[in-house]
Amino acid sequence: MKIHLVDRNGRLTLADRDLAERRLLFALARFDPKIVRVTCTMEEFDGTREEVGIACRIAVLLRGTNDVVIHEQAANLEGCVSRAAERAGRAVARSIDRACFTARTGVGSFWSRI
Repeated sequence: MKIHLVDRNGRLTLADRDLAERRLLFALARFDPKIVRVTCTMEEFDGTREEVGIACRIAVLLRGTNDVVIHEQAANLEGCVSRAAERAGRAVARSIDRACFTARTGVGSFWSRI
């Protein structure tokens, strides 16, 4: 599994990058054979009352099924990346389960509706 970390603002430290990579590995390691690439894009945005927040976008490219894209926003980096990685893990599990169910039963394919 390849993990690409993209920093739109150029302000992430090495510790921040390490945190994001660890969270993604923890959430997605069990799906390693099915994952081609993970791209995590982080950027700052102007929140309410002139506060600066962090936006995180995780895109997971999967073998044999639909890709998964997760968006998350939070006030701090740790919370944002943690929630986004957790949500990405659950979404990947659902996507893989759907693909296995469809392949096993044929339900959900175009030809089963005709």
